Amino acid sequence: MRAFCPASITCFFSPVIGDDPRRSGSLGVGIALKPGVIVEVGSGKGVTFNGREVEIPTLDVVRERLGFKGGIRVSAEVPIGCGFGVSGAVAFGTALALTGRRFESADIAHEAEVISGTGLGDVTTQCFGGVVVRMSPSSPSTCRVESLLWNMELDIAVFGGLKTEEILRELGTRVFEIGKTCLKEFTRNPSVENLFRVSKKFSVETGLIDVDERVKDAIEAVESCGGMASMVMLGRAVFAVGGDVLREIGGLYLKARVDNCGARVLD
Repeated sequence: MRAFCPASITCFFSPVIGDDPRRSGSLGVGIALKPGVIVEVGSGKGVTFNGREVEIPTLDVVRERLGFKGGIRVSAEVPIGCGFGVSGAVAFGTALALTGRRFESADIAHEAEVISGTGLGDVTTQCFGGVVVRMSPSSPSTCRVESLLWNMELDIAVFGGLKTEEILRELGTRVFEIGKTCLKEFTRNPSVENLFRVSKKFSVETGLIDVDERVKDAIEAVESCGGMASMVMLGRAVFAVGGDVLREIGGLYLKARVDNCGARVLD
C-alpha cells in the first residue's frame, strides 16, 4: 500500500506541551504543500529515504503502535530536518498506508511527533490540507481548526535545518505569548498579506530571524522586488509569494503550491 502526505510549513506557533501527547501540540498557522512525501509499506524490515537507509524516530512509535515490522520506503521531494514536517509526514503516511483511516493515522503520527520531539502541529496541517489555523493544540481528531483553501503558489529557499527541541528550550515561555498574539492578529484579518505580515512579526519578536543572516537577507531581497516573505518555522528557510528572486541567492530553491486535500491513500 502507498499513501501521499503533503509537506507542511509553519508560519507561527504557540507551543502547548503537557504530560499527554494527545493534548499537546501548538496553536498557530501552517500550510500544507505539494510536493510532499510518498510512503510505501511492504516487504523487508528497513526504512529507506530516497534510496538511503535511515532511522526516523517517529516511525518507531508508529511501528510499535500498529505492530508493523515490515519495510518502509519513502520518496520525498523536500529535505528532512529543514522545517517541512517530513518526520510527521513519514509517520502519517506510514500509518495511513497501513490502516487506510485518516484521523486514526493522523492521531498516531501526531503523538509520535510529540514523543520524538520533532514537531507539534505539522500533522494537523497535513491532515486537513490548505492553510490551517490551529485554534487548539490537541491531536488532529479533536483539534479545533479552520482550513483556508487558498490557491497560492510559493517560492521557497532552504539553507539548512534547526533542532526543534533545542530552539524551544532557548525560547522558553515567551514564544507562547508571542504566538498567541500573532494568532489573534491573523484571525481578525485572515488574508495572504496579513499572514506574511504576522509571520514576519513572529520571526522578528522571537529573534528566530537572526539565527541565519541568509534568512534575513532572502526576506529583504523578496520585499525589495515587491514580494512578500517570511521565515519557515523551524528551519533555516524562507517562503514567499512573488519570490522568484530566491532562485538567485543560493541554497535549495523549491516551487510549491498549497495542497488543499491533505494526506490520502494512493492504492
